[in-house]
Amino acid sequence: MAAADGQEPYYEPIPGQEEGEEEEYKLPDDAGFGDYAAHPYRACKNYMDRFLSNFGWRFAIQMGVMYTIVKGILSSVIGLVQLSYCKKSLHIDGTACQTMGAIAQTPWAIKGAIGVVSDAYPLFGYHKSSYIMVAAAMGTSAFFYLAAVPVHTASVAAAALFLANYEIATSDLLCEGKYAELMQTKPKTGSTMVSFVWGCFQVGSLIAALFVGPMADAYNPQIIFWVCLPLAASIMIPTGLGYLADKKVPEGKEGVDWALLQQYPKIVAFCLIMAAVAIGNAVIDIIFFDEHMWQAIYAVSAAVLLSVLAFLWLPRQLAMCNFYMFFSSVLYINIRGAQDFWFTADESCVPGGPAFDYTYYNTYTAVVGAFTGWIGIVIFQSFMSGWTFRKLFWVTTVLQVVASAFDLLIIERYNIGWGIDDKMFYMFGDAVIGPAVMMFAFMPAVVLTSKLVPKGLESTTYALLAGFQNFGGVVSSQIGIYATQYANIQTDAPCNFDNLTTLVAVCHCLLPLLAVPLTFILIPDKLMTDTIIEDDEEGDAEAKDKAEGGDGSNSGKEA
Repeated sequence: MAAADGQEPYYEPIPGQEEGEEEEYKLPDDAGFGDYAAHPYRACKNYMDRFLSNFGWRFAIQMGVMYTIVKGILSSVIGLVQLSYCKKSLHIDGTACQTMGAIAQTPWAIKGAIGVVSDAYPLFGYHKSSYIMVAAAMGTSAFFYLAAVPVHTASVAAAALFLANYEIATSDLLCEGKYAELMQTKPKTGSTMVSFVWGCFQVGSLIAALFVGPMADAYNPQIIFWVCLPLAASIMIPTGLGYLADKKVPEGKEGVDWALLQQYPKIVAFCLIMAAVAIGNAVIDIIFFDEHMWQAIYAVSAAVLLSVLAFLWLPRQLAMCNFYMFFSSVLYINIRGAQDFWFTADESCVPGGPAFDYTYYNTYTAVVGAFTGWIGIVIFQSFMSGWTFRKLFWVTTVLQVVASAFDLLIIERYNIGWGIDDKMFYMFGDAVIGPAVMMFAFMPAVVLTSKLVPKGLESTTYALLAGFQNFGGVVSSQIGIYATQYANIQTDAPCNFDNLTTLVAVCHCLLPLLAVPLTFILIPDKLMTDTIIEDDEEGDAEAKDKAEGGDGSNSGKEA
């Protein structure tokens, strides 16, 4: 699966360019019309030349397949097709659909454990490639089952979608670990790799949006899983050919790396406990599929447990910032089951309602949302990059609430009274402005996390934090499912959306504002260019001490 010793290198430098050079294409001083016209092509060619000279065409194919097809298209398809699959194929209501989604998203919360296991045990001699191949086989089998077998039970569909997400989450984590490793050896190329990965993902997401909506309107959404089948298997080709550049471990080191596990016992324990808690949540959801109060109680209890352990076992500043990002995602309660069903309900269910078809709701809004996401990046870089972390986070929260207020207006039908069509007004709402606001929150979160991750624990800690924040989304969904039931929302006949306005106001406008005062307690009031931990040696000592089983009390002291 990886290139054998003595085999041709996995990358081939571009002739005439030294490896590691980062000279971007610039217009000549006396540029004419032809130069401006050719600028996009020349800039793209220069970018790809630089990428290939540093990482090679084989690795480019591996990353392209991973982030365009697997994470870009497949992940987006799973998210976009869920609503139509629930309504047209499974014939289940909104709370059951959201419960199914919560179970399916569980693998994203166990990324820390996946990282620990893959680092500690080389499966078939490889730390990454073999795990990707096994996960891809599981995901491909799941898509085949969803496509070929008439599924009538939401819990069964949830289990299959769990395996599909397991493939995506595992492949994403291990490919991310590999390109992070290569970026460390060539630090000047970091922006090149990140731009390539992000660009591939955006292209894949757009492709998914273009076909999911129309297909869901014209056919049984189950047919979309046939499209997913070869896409899920695609990652096996470059990985099997060794394009990931994952070297086989030397003989005698095929077993479990107990030294690694014993070196950072608390980090390892936290990852494994979080995985057990997340899987436990999925099991509770399946066993008590219609008992949403018990699901919410378990999710909240698990959130409290993990939050306490984070403060006990992680460096203080890292724990504070991570808890803020986790808790802010919990506070924005996910009530997708109620909202999605209301926006797409027919005249008999919601008289005079929007009655959006899937082409509009899944495709048009996703395409426009992708462009607003890019606009968000431009706005952030132009006007917000000089703000402090604290200001960025509380302003983003307020903007998120403002976007949600548009949904309140359309639910109350104020837009109709103002003479504004539903489809036009919805473009101002959470679904479209949301991606831009998400960029405002995403970019400072990534920068802040990178400044707080302990040296020597980068990959494992990133996986742990990503899993913890993803579990925040699961907890938010579980609370939202119970809140929808408590509000007596009924998404199938006889429909009842009388309390939907109150539900949206509380879950998307009032509760998220609780995160604003927390920014002044948990988030440092520093610029993104500042050093967060003033004394690096003291911060590293605390991180290492806690990770190795200490309480951090000896951090910064001489041995």
